Amino acid sequence: MFEQISKFANETSATVTNNVNDTIKSANDTVASAVNDNSKRFTTTSDQVLDAVLDANRRIVDVAVTNVDRLNEQFELELPFADRMPTPAVAGERYLDFVERAVSINREMNQRVVDMITADTAETTAKKTTAGKATAKRATAKKRTAKKATAKKTAAKKATAKKTTTTA
Repeated sequence: MFEQISKFANETSATVTNNVNDTIKSANDTVASAVNDNSKRFTTTSDQVLDAVLDANRRIVDVAVTNVDRLNEQFELELPFADRMPTPAVAGERYLDFVERAVSINREMNQRVVDMITADTAETTAKKTTAGKATAKRATAKKRTAKKATAKKTAAKKATAKKTTTTA
């Protein structure tokens, strides 16, 4: 009878352990998939925003260079040290180079953040899976019954009563 109960308990605990592990694995896979989807969406959105910023800056520089060139043609201002200052076209090119470098650095930073998030999620998933397996293994361990400690009997000592005198 005891063997049948032990066999049933072992089979039940194994079934429960397998179900818990499958559930944990499924949840971890779902989380990892969601993180990957979110990281792809983040990267795509970030790239679109950065492309829009770069495009807008190019348009602004084109308009500014065109307008400054028109003003110079109409008014022909003589400024001191004008030959040492960059032309509007050169200034616009330098500015666009700066914006392109900033966009490139921003893309690299975004990719690093996505990689860190993905790696962190993978570590967390692995830890949860390991913790789930360790918990399941502990649950299948046999329980030991505690031994009863026997109480020691000692002879009770009688205390002698002291006589006290009262003063009136």
